[in-house]
Amino acid sequence: MNRHSCIALMAIAGLVLGGIVGTARAEEGTGQLVSKANESIAAAVAAVEEARAAIENGKQLIAQIPEDSELAGEVKQMVVAASENWKVAIAALDGAKESASMIQSASSSELAQDYALLATVNSGVALSGAKVVQTGLLFVEAAASNKTEALDIIRMAMQDSLAAASQVQFNYGRVKKLIAEKYSK
Repeated sequence: MNRHSCIALMAIAGLVLGGIVGTARAEEGTGQLVSKANESIAAAVAAVEEARAAIENGKQLIAQIPEDSELAGEVKQMVVAASENWKVAIAALDGAKESASMIQSASSSELAQDYALLATVNSGVALSGAKVVQTGLLFVEAAASNKTEALDIIRMAMQDSLAAASQVQFNYGRVKKLIAEKYSK
């Protein structure tokens, strides 16, 4: 084997080895993206399950509140807000799971990162929506238990939860738009 053949063989071996190491690093990076996305999804799943339990409890508590109660209108508003945010939370959780499932099969590391970002922000939307549900049903529980001293605190907490959920949804919309624009070019 002459000197040029040996150098060429070493160069090819270096490129192949470099490609293998690069692929391994990309797979490691993808694995980390999946892991982080799954962590955010797990937090959202836990919050959604807590909200689901609150809904089941709330169904029984609403029956305890007299229709002519001075709180009946406010209870209805809380239930409507909880219902709307429940739908948002469930849809966002489904979106987070779908985005996370696409990370591994992404055609590039940049696309994988974008899927991971979508999974994370969708999880945030699900989490914030579930917190609104929980807070709204705390109001129902306090009204049913005649714990009027807690109602003002819960009202403020609900306003804060609704504002936070709105901001998280707005941010999700911005992220989704930016990612869509990036790939529409």
